[in-house]
Amino acid sequence: MFQYLLMAAVAVLSAVGFSTLHAQERFDPFQVQLDFFAGMLSGDDTRFQRAMTATEKALAANPDNGAALVWHGLGTAMLSQRQVQAGNLEAAMAMLQKGLAEMARAVELEPDNIGVRIPRGSALREISRAMPPGMAEPLLEAARTDFQHTFDLQKAHLDQVATPHPLGELLQGLGDIYSRQGKPEEAAKYYMMIQERLPGTEYAARGAEWAATRQPLAQAKTQCIGCHTRK
Repeated sequence: MFQYLLMAAVAVLSAVGFSTLHAQERFDPFQVQLDFFAGMLSGDDTRFQRAMTATEKALAANPDNGAALVWHGLGTAMLSQRQVQAGNLEAAMAMLQKGLAEMARAVELEPDNIGVRIPRGSALREISRAMPPGMAEPLLEAARTDFQHTFDLQKAHLDQVATPHPLGELLQGLGDIYSRQGKPEEAAKYYMMIQERLPGTEYAARGAEWAATRQPLAQAKTQCIGCHTRK
């Protein structure tokens, strides 16, 4: 699950552009996400630990650094999976709740920072898949607010968002979330936007597949297309 979590965060955050992020003195959220990416997908624990250390140092200097806080929370949520694998379910839940709380606080601190909203939204979108409905619904709704707010911040200049990958990831994220919430009319807006703006792409093919049933696509059909492997 957590491999998908990080792929989604990297994909959509790259989509909306790092030029929109709030500057963070001595903290590079782009390098941190690359280290997390390498740690989860390539098994490079050294880089994963480097990312966690970077966030911890930044938070020691400024506990209200939203970008550092959201990535530390995401990393903590990832680490909870190791506790699950070790059979320590109580510790895993405590760690997951800590990660979720950190991400929520980051959004409270910097609600208009895309570099905060997209990592949190992408994480919650995937974590919710593994939860029972009562726990999944509020997580998915929080993810919706993150993706929707990101879209609303960008909608006046969508033509400036690079295509097809960046815009496609943002739009398919919205379509998927609304569909999973049982809101096909809302989902249709974003899947139709994909058809209009990204014809002939895999995103458009997925949108057409969704339109045929108006039911949530399989998880594999909602994940990043062409994820980043930059070192």
